[in-house]
Amino acid sequence: MTTINSKTKMWCSPGDLPADQAASFRQMISSDTRKPLRPSKTSCVQENKAIYSEAMVMSLREEILEINRFIPIPYIVFLADEEGWILDLICSSRKLQETMDLAGLSRGINLSKRYSGLNAVSLAMEMNRIGVVRGEEHSDAAFWNWNCVCAPLVLDGGTQGYVDISFHVDQHIDFAIPFVQQLAENVAYKRMVNNKGLQKYRRDAVLGEYKLTAREKEVASLWLSGKSALHISSALGISEGSVRNVVKSIYIKMNVNDRSQFARKLM
Repeated sequence: MTTINSKTKMWCSPGDLPADQAASFRQMISSDTRKPLRPSKTSCVQENKAIYSEAMVMSLREEILEINRFIPIPYIVFLADEEGWILDLICSSRKLQETMDLAGLSRGINLSKRYSGLNAVSLAMEMNRIGVVRGEEHSDAAFWNWNCVCAPLVLDGGTQGYVDISFHVDQHIDFAIPFVQQLAENVAYKRMVNNKGLQKYRRDAVLGEYKLTAREKEVASLWLSGKSALHISSALGISEGSVRNVVKSIYIKMNVNDRSQFARKLM
């Protein structure tokens, strides 16, 4: 993966690609365009991807529902994972949904350059920044009527996916560049961080790093939510003194002295 020379430019277009890199988008298209078999993953990797994918889908739909009234023109939103697989597709009208169905664009299709050539998602993947692809710049004729802007969705120190918003080719899309950047940030830092499933997964991952026992993890989860030792003892069927001993063991393992320090480590 490479980046363009300008460090101040927040987005890139096909014209920013060096000739050899632009050629790679044509060379990498698979004969099984957009219909590859997903590579097998270990169970741990599958669980990780599934949790982040579910959180991204839920968070994007919540965000689009809130901002939909501020988008006065027809649009399509693609959400892809870090490998380019479409996780969700949101159309502003039933007619657009039917158009996408006829074009064969749906969940489970891959938009990486290997399978779909040049598009906003594959460009953003390649250049690690916002990708802008207009009309017939796309390799796939299904996108020739669309101007597309895609931003990486970054969380937890890495790119978890890509958010693409597409408008009809007659529409100017310069306004969409900062809009999509804000959309990706809102999905990650306003929505995903508050997703309960992802919060639990991230919390369990941190607790696992400190080698807490199963009982300590149970107590830690309730202690983090602000429950008292008495409440925890009742919930878990153990004595209040046992709860306090478990909390003390947790503090020692995590090198903290009180609940606030404990909470900060988990947040």
